[in-house]
Amino acid sequence: MSKKIDLASGLIFLVVGLTFFLNTIGMKKPRLGLGSAGFPRLVTVCLILCAIVLIVKTLFAKRKDERTIKISRSFVLSLLGCVVLFTLYAYLLRKLGFLILTSLFLFFSMYLFGSRRYITNAVLSVVTSLVLYYVFTTVFRVPLPSFSP
Repeated sequence: MSKKIDLASGLIFLVVGLTFFLNTIGMKKPRLGLGSAGFPRLVTVCLILCAIVLIVKTLFAKRKDERTIKISRSFVLSLLGCVVLFTLYAYLLRKLGFLILTSLFLFFSMYLFGSRRYITNAVLSVVTSLVLYYVFTTVFRVPLPSFSP
Protein backbone atom coordinates (compact mmCIF):
# COMPACT_ATOMS: atom_id res chain seq x y z
CA MET A 1 0.00 0.00 0.00
CA SER A 2 1.10 3.56 -0.45
CA LYS A 3 1.99 5.73 2.49
CA LYS A 4 -0.99 8.00 1.84
CA ILE A 5 -3.47 5.12 1.93
CA ASP A 6 -1.93 3.65 5.09
CA LEU A 7 -1.91 7.01 6.82
CA ALA A 8 -5.51 7.75 5.80
CA SER A 9 -6.61 4.28 6.93
CA GLY A 10 -4.88 4.71 10.27
CA LEU A 11 -6.49 8.09 10.83
CA ILE A 12 -9.94 6.79 9.86
CA PHE A 13 -9.64 3.81 12.22
CA LEU A 14 -8.39 6.09 14.97
CA VAL A 15 -11.40 8.41 14.59
CA VAL A 16 -13.82 5.45 14.43
CA GLY A 17 -12.23 3.86 17.50
CA LEU A 18 -12.34 7.10 19.49
CA THR A 19 -15.95 7.71 18.44
CA PHE A 20 -17.07 4.25 19.54
CA PHE A 21 -15.09 4.52 22.77
CA LEU A 22 -16.67 7.87 23.62
CA ASN A 23 -20.12 6.36 22.96
CA THR A 24 -19.50 3.76 25.69
CA ILE A 25 -18.90 6.36 28.38
CA GLY A 26 -22.59 6.82 29.21
CA MET A 27 -23.30 3.09 29.58
CA LYS A 28 -24.30 1.79 33.01
CA LYS A 29 -21.69 0.09 35.16
CA PRO A 30 -22.75 -3.32 36.46
CA ARG A 31 -22.23 -4.64 39.97
CA LEU A 32 -20.55 -7.77 38.58
CA GLY A 33 -18.73 -8.52 35.35
CA LEU A 34 -17.74 -6.17 32.57
CA GLY A 35 -21.27 -5.14 31.69
CA SER A 36 -22.48 -3.76 28.42
CA ALA A 37 -19.59 -1.29 28.04
CA GLY A 38 -16.72 -3.65 28.86
CA PHE A 39 -16.40 -5.60 25.63
CA PRO A 40 -16.97 -2.61 23.29
CA ARG A 41 -14.31 -0.69 25.21
CA LEU A 42 -11.87 -3.57 24.91
CA VAL A 43 -12.44 -3.83 21.16
CA THR A 44 -12.20 -0.09 20.58
CA VAL A 45 -9.02 0.21 22.63
CA CYS A 46 -7.51 -2.56 20.47
CA LEU A 47 -8.70 -0.73 17.33
CA ILE A 48 -7.19 2.55 18.56
CA LEU A 49 -3.87 0.86 19.38
CA CYS A 50 -3.74 -0.81 15.94
CA ALA A 51 -4.52 2.54 14.28
CA ILE A 52 -1.73 4.25 16.22
CA VAL A 53 0.72 1.49 15.27
CA LEU A 54 -0.28 1.85 11.60
CA ILE A 55 0.13 5.63 11.70
CA VAL A 56 3.53 5.48 13.44
CA LYS A 57 4.75 2.69 11.14
CA THR A 58 3.67 4.69 8.10
CA LEU A 59 5.28 7.91 9.29
CA PHE A 60 8.61 6.18 9.95
CA ALA A 61 8.63 3.99 6.84
CA LYS A 62 11.62 4.75 4.63
CA ARG A 63 10.61 3.30 1.31
CA LYS A 64 7.59 3.84 -0.79
CA ASP A 65 5.69 0.73 -1.88
CA GLU A 66 3.43 1.52 -4.82
CA ARG A 67 1.99 -1.88 -5.66
CA THR A 68 -1.48 -1.95 -7.08
CA ILE A 69 -4.10 -4.16 -5.54
CA LYS A 70 -6.62 -5.94 -7.72
CA ILE A 71 -9.94 -6.73 -6.13
CA SER A 72 -11.99 -9.40 -7.83
CA ARG A 73 -15.64 -8.98 -8.69
CA SER A 74 -16.56 -12.05 -6.64
CA PHE A 75 -14.95 -10.55 -3.54
CA VAL A 76 -16.92 -7.33 -3.94
CA LEU A 77 -20.15 -9.29 -4.40
CA SER A 78 -19.34 -11.39 -1.32
CA LEU A 79 -18.68 -8.25 0.67
CA LEU A 80 -21.97 -6.69 -0.46
CA GLY A 81 -23.73 -9.95 0.43
CA CYS A 82 -22.19 -9.72 3.89
CA VAL A 83 -23.50 -6.17 4.26
CA VAL A 84 -26.99 -7.41 3.35
CA LEU A 85 -26.64 -10.32 5.80
CA PHE A 86 -25.55 -7.97 8.58
CA THR A 87 -28.46 -5.63 7.88
CA LEU A 88 -30.89 -8.55 8.09
CA TYR A 89 -29.11 -9.71 11.24
CA ALA A 90 -29.61 -6.34 12.94
CA TYR A 91 -33.27 -6.23 11.87
CA LEU A 92 -34.15 -9.80 12.93
CA LEU A 93 -32.06 -10.08 16.11
CA ARG A 94 -34.86 -9.29 18.56
CA LYS A 95 -37.29 -11.62 16.77
CA LEU A 96 -35.14 -14.71 16.22
CA GLY A 97 -32.70 -14.31 19.09
CA PHE A 98 -28.93 -14.39 19.28
CA LEU A 99 -28.27 -18.14 19.05
CA ILE A 100 -30.39 -18.89 15.98
CA LEU A 101 -29.54 -15.76 14.05
CA THR A 102 -25.82 -15.75 14.81
CA SER A 103 -25.54 -19.38 13.69
CA LEU A 104 -27.30 -18.55 10.42
CA PHE A 105 -25.24 -15.39 9.92
CA LEU A 106 -21.95 -17.23 10.40
CA PHE A 107 -23.00 -20.12 8.14
CA PHE A 108 -24.07 -17.86 5.27
CA SER A 109 -21.02 -15.61 5.69
CA MET A 110 -18.75 -18.64 5.30
CA TYR A 111 -20.74 -19.67 2.23
CA LEU A 112 -20.46 -16.20 0.70
CA PHE A 113 -16.70 -16.24 1.05
CA GLY A 114 -16.31 -19.60 -0.64
CA SER A 115 -16.45 -22.32 2.00
CA ARG A 116 -18.57 -25.17 0.63
CA ARG A 117 -18.07 -27.64 3.49
CA TYR A 118 -21.65 -27.47 4.68
CA ILE A 119 -21.44 -29.83 7.65
CA THR A 120 -18.23 -28.25 8.93
CA ASN A 121 -19.69 -24.77 8.45
CA ALA A 122 -22.87 -25.71 10.30
CA VAL A 123 -20.96 -27.21 13.23
CA LEU A 124 -18.58 -24.24 13.43
CA SER A 125 -21.48 -21.79 13.26
CA VAL A 126 -23.43 -23.46 16.06
CA VAL A 127 -20.40 -24.03 18.31
CA THR A 128 -19.16 -20.46 17.83
CA SER A 129 -22.62 -19.08 18.61
CA LEU A 130 -22.88 -21.19 21.76
CA VAL A 131 -19.43 -20.16 22.97
CA LEU A 132 -20.14 -16.48 22.31
CA TYR A 133 -23.50 -16.76 24.07
CA TYR A 134 -21.88 -18.38 27.09
CA VAL A 135 -19.05 -15.84 27.27
CA PHE A 136 -21.32 -12.82 26.97
CA THR A 137 -24.08 -14.02 29.30
CA THR A 138 -21.91 -15.71 31.94
CA VAL A 139 -18.53 -13.98 31.89
CA PHE A 140 -19.50 -10.46 30.78
CA ARG A 141 -23.04 -10.68 32.21
CA VAL A 142 -24.50 -9.06 29.11
CA PRO A 143 -28.05 -10.17 28.33
CA LEU A 144 -28.50 -11.23 24.71
CA PRO A 145 -31.79 -11.38 22.80
CA SER A 146 -33.59 -14.71 22.88
CA PHE A 147 -36.16 -16.22 20.52
CA SER A 148 -39.59 -14.61 20.82
CA PRO A 149 -42.42 -16.07 18.69
